[in-house]
Amino acid sequence: MLPDRNPGNPPAIPPAIPRAIPRAILRVVRGFAILCVALAAVCFGGPVWAADRPDFDQATIGLDRGDGTLLSFDVELAVTPRQQAYGLMHVDSMVPDAGMLFIFKGERRRSFWMKNTLIPLDILFFDGEGRFVSATENAAPRSLESRFSEGPARYVLEINGGLMRTLGIGEAARLILPLP
Repeated sequence: MLPDRNPGNPPAIPPAIPRAIPRAILRVVRGFAILCVALAAVCFGGPVWAADRPDFDQATIGLDRGDGTLLSFDVELAVTPRQQAYGLMHVDSMVPDAGMLFIFKGERRRSFWMKNTLIPLDILFFDGEGRFVSATENAAPRSLESRFSEGPARYVLEINGGLMRTLGIGEAARLILPLP
């Protein structure tokens, strides 16, 4: 036991610690926390669940391989920003002739990623006239890597990964327009 340095005097009481943080500071901290959560959701794309899937119109579209062989695909049409943002997320399989066609209002360089996409996809980019621009084959599922078109594109067709090679789809391919 240590000797008491102040014999006969009571121990010093520490100064009072404020029990409540002023409300103005609390509001600033709370607002900053809400801003951080909102920014994280925007930047990192908050959780998206299969139950959030929008409705898509369906169509059968034609694709000319460029050698006179016509292929047809039963696709869902992604036309609205919400449909385009959702795409094929949470789809765990597709029949061989299925896919999704993204239809944008104008032509520009496009970028796609595979976040929450569960299957590999071939991503084909076409200009406003339906001419092949470029493609990414077998894009890996759940990847945040951006896949860019090599030039301006208005239409993007996503089909099962490996199908381009299997069906002989290459640079001579052309999307049959007008679309149904």
